[in-house]
Amino acid sequence: MAPETATPAALTALQQHLTEQHLGIPVVTPSSPDFEALRACFVKRDADAPLAIARPQTTEDVQALVRYCVANGVDFVVRSGGHDCAGRSQVRGALTIDMRAIRHVRVADDEQTATVGGGVLIRDLASELDARGLVTPVGTVASVGYVGWATLGGYGPFSTSHGLGVDQIVAAKLVNPKGELVDANEELLKGIRGGGGIFGIIVELTIKVYPLKDMLVSLLVFESSDLKATWTSYAQNYEKLVAQETLPPALQLQLFGIELPNLGKVLAVGATWTAANHDDGRKWIAKIAGLGNCLINNPEPRSVKTYVEFNETLLTFGSYGRGYTLNIKKYTPKTAEVLANYTALIPGGGIAMSLHALRAPAPNELSMFGSRVAHHMVELVTTTPVRDLEVKGAEWGYGLMRDLKERDPENVMESSYVALLGEDDSDYRKIYGSHYDELVALKKKYDPDNVFKYAVPRLFV
Repeated sequence: MAPETATPAALTALQQHLTEQHLGIPVVTPSSPDFEALRACFVKRDADAPLAIARPQTTEDVQALVRYCVANGVDFVVRSGGHDCAGRSQVRGALTIDMRAIRHVRVADDEQTATVGGGVLIRDLASELDARGLVTPVGTVASVGYVGWATLGGYGPFSTSHGLGVDQIVAAKLVNPKGELVDANEELLKGIRGGGGIFGIIVELTIKVYPLKDMLVSLLVFESSDLKATWTSYAQNYEKLVAQETLPPALQLQLFGIELPNLGKVLAVGATWTAANHDDGRKWIAKIAGLGNCLINNPEPRSVKTYVEFNETLLTFGSYGRGYTLNIKKYTPKTAEVLANYTALIPGGGIAMSLHALRAPAPNELSMFGSRVAHHMVELVTTTPVRDLEVKGAEWGYGLMRDLKERDPENVMESSYVALLGEDDSDYRKIYGSHYDELVALKKKYDPDNVFKYAVPRLFV
């Protein structure tokens, strides 16, 4: 439903105000030839066109926009990469504040930290750090907005070796509901680590960085003519391996049930090694390949920028549908059978399942992230550029989650990843666990009027 402020008069008033105040903030209107390209997000929502798109160039621009919107009752939503799996960065009739021009990356002289702009994309960050032989934990896709990814959790190839995205945040600057620029204090910083932008528009983060030139990357593809046997064998052998040995933190495994050209529907494992000793990495990746009948294993060094840019080519920006998620504890035989069944049932159009591992997560009571136990985050990529497959993709995703819960209920965790949920399936008390009441209290304290009501998580308090 469009906000009541979404009228031509509201747009005219905004433009007049910016002109009178000599604020050179670009505003792209629906009549502009650039409007559709600029509002495009990963999930396509044709009906959810904004009132306009404001493109702040500086922190002062963000402050001015917040002050104007609050004073004039104009609803707004903030976006950077636009990868929200449920399209929540698109609100019909609201003003979109597009942060992508605020994308600076400044590495400290001691190369221990970097400050990054609120609209920086993972590709921008990886590019700047690569040039210095540095890394920081990031996700797997270049066009994802870093701040949203990091502040809501931040799974990726560095999750076990260096920690989640939330674990990298050491400082933050944000614009509060009054339009003031504030440095986050300790309790607000804790809230941001897991609560994202619900307290204000984050215009800058200071994050940890680490020395590393290249990752080691390989896609392992297993013989999958009998998917049940392939998934079951891998699951049993993996659980046996981790019971006998401690996997090195540098080794990260992302499982896929996916349809590949010329290979069909297969079990594949994206293996990454995030340490300098690549000989050790090759040995461990070969050991993982030995957990089944592996047809393809070609480990090669890649910079983080090259890695995320390649993964970008596997997605279609502007897809239909939405994503789904849940967390599981282990690869049990029952879970493996469900995953095998739904790999066989993939309806096509790029729809797939992806399982992200979080092994031995470091405790961090200075964050709100709720899933601080070893688990696998099941990401159901039910978005597709093929519009006719949108409904089938949703049915496939719902069915997979239903069967995991019904057939192996003890293996499904209560908590799940807020960044991959939608409002209709987000139980925030379960997502945040023991941190929920504290997060709600912080929201009431720092945004009592719910100015940032379209931020994720949408806590209506």
